[in-house]
Amino acid sequence: MPAPHRSTVTRPPREPGVAAPLPRRTHPAARLLRDTHPAGRLLRDAGLAVGLAVAGVVILPYLPHAALVVAMCVPLVLRRACPWAALVTVTVAAALHVVVLQDPTVSVVAVPVVVHSLARWSTTTAARAALAVGLAGAVIGPARWLSVQLEAPSLGSWVTSIVGHGAVVVAAFVVGRRAREREELLVRQERERAERQQSALAERERAIRRAADDERHEVAREIHDLVAHSLAVIAVQAEGGRAMVARHPHRSQEILTVIADTSREALDELRQVVAMLRRHEPGPAADYRPAVGLDDVADLVARLGGRARLRVQGDPGAMSPLAGVTVYRIVQESLTNVLRHAGPAARAQVAITVTGHEVTVRVRDDGRGTAVESEGRGDAVEPDGRGTGLVAMRERVQLHDGTLTAGPCAGGGFEVHAVLPAHRATGAAAG
Repeated sequence: MPAPHRSTVTRPPREPGVAAPLPRRTHPAARLLRDTHPAGRLLRDAGLAVGLAVAGVVILPYLPHAALVVAMCVPLVLRRACPWAALVTVTVAAALHVVVLQDPTVSVVAVPVVVHSLARWSTTTAARAALAVGLAGAVIGPARWLSVQLEAPSLGSWVTSIVGHGAVVVAAFVVGRRAREREELLVRQERERAERQQSALAERERAIRRAADDERHEVAREIHDLVAHSLAVIAVQAEGGRAMVARHPHRSQEILTVIADTSREALDELRQVVAMLRRHEPGPAADYRPAVGLDDVADLVARLGGRARLRVQGDPGAMSPLAGVTVYRIVQESLTNVLRHAGPAARAQVAITVTGHEVTVRVRDDGRGTAVESEGRGDAVEPDGRGTGLVAMRERVQLHDGTLTAGPCAGGGFEVHAVLPAHRATGAAAG
């Protein structure tokens, strides 16, 4: 399998004499104060609480007020980890502040802060509850402070104070919810990105497995085509040779020559298949031209001696090389089946017709086409491998968008008939 292509980023060449930029270094204190650092978040919340408490004590240096200020500021340190506890504590302290004191101080900041905290880090129900508490405080607090500070506060003062405090609470809530929605969107996008990556990796693995399966199937088909036929020819010649030696000793040399030539050709084709499998390391003289073609069909038929005859009509040069490979493999497999299944006395007729746009191949024998042996030439692949050749032939023809039929003839014998385009070469496997 060729290694998957990996995209690379080409950087522009650096000008001579220009030093490479140094990597940015972040101070440890700056990294600590980032929002993604747990300790940094805690330090920031503690700084907010301390600053707010100091401001409240300075504004009103009164012991009960100082105690309430501390009660409202300390929960702000834990507003992210325990937003509910912070809301309850700040609400109780703010309520006491409204009852005991006459001036608004840190409560106008602490309450919006905890509302923001629940809106950002808690559920929608908790955030709405915090908003309701904050709005109630925005109404009750200003009403209490105005009634104490002014003898007859005007309606405009009431409205301005309530609307102003309520606007701060609502703004804190909206900012918190928007931040939460943005974070949820980023998490969702990251999850979807991870799922897409997993899906892409899974699809890539499936594609690699499919490619590997296709290659194994192709190798099995090529090896079957060349080895099965060659061994069948060798077996027939050897069996005939045993009888021929006794009756015609002078022909033994001819038979041995056929066996040797067939063995040598099968070995050469097997080496070419192995070389094709090593195409990821091609040499400078790598040759991927088809190993066999229509011109080799005559030699293929001649190996069977008088048991097969060939008739070619039309212009063989009009065929594409890969179509010629397919024709050769069809004839090869068909003759192999004749040797294996049609019987020792069977004869075969091979007819190849090339027209302007298509090629017709017909291989017919007069053997036991309707007898028991014909079942070994069906489409079903048996455990011993019978039927593999016809399946491979049909697959080869389908790669050319052609058709193939095979079956016993009515008067006896077996026929293979294939029609494929003469020029269609895409997808066909070379031999």
